[in-house]
Order: sequence, then C-alpha cells, then structure tokens
Amino acid sequence: MTTVWLPEDLVELLDKVKEARKDPTRSDTVRFLLLKALADLSFLPAITKKALGIITTKEIEK
Repeated sequence: MTTVWLPEDLVELLDKVKEARKDPTRSDTVRFLLLKALADLSFLPAITKKALGIITTKEIEK
C-alpha cells in the first residue's frame, strides 16, 4: 500500500470525480486517473489502453 498527500482542494475535486464516475473508493478513482494519464503518455501497452477505452493511433488509421 502507498500513501500520497494531496492538497485539500485536489481532494475535494477528486471526490467530485469519484462521485461522477460512481467509483466505490477514492483509491479506485486515483488508480483510474493515473493509468489513464500513463496510457495517454504512451507508457502503457496497447492492450491496457484498450481496456481503459483509450483510442490508439493504430485504431484511428483503420
């Protein structure tokens, strides 16, 4: 388990995102946002991007 510190205003924003996404926990929301950011920056494989619902360049070319 890893613990991170966030400013209170970001925690409030994170809670709003959590509610909008209907995530059961704040950790689920953080995990999704982190994976999405890593995928957007091409640090994750195409299969993971697909699982996250991110369109890859190869899919656009089809």
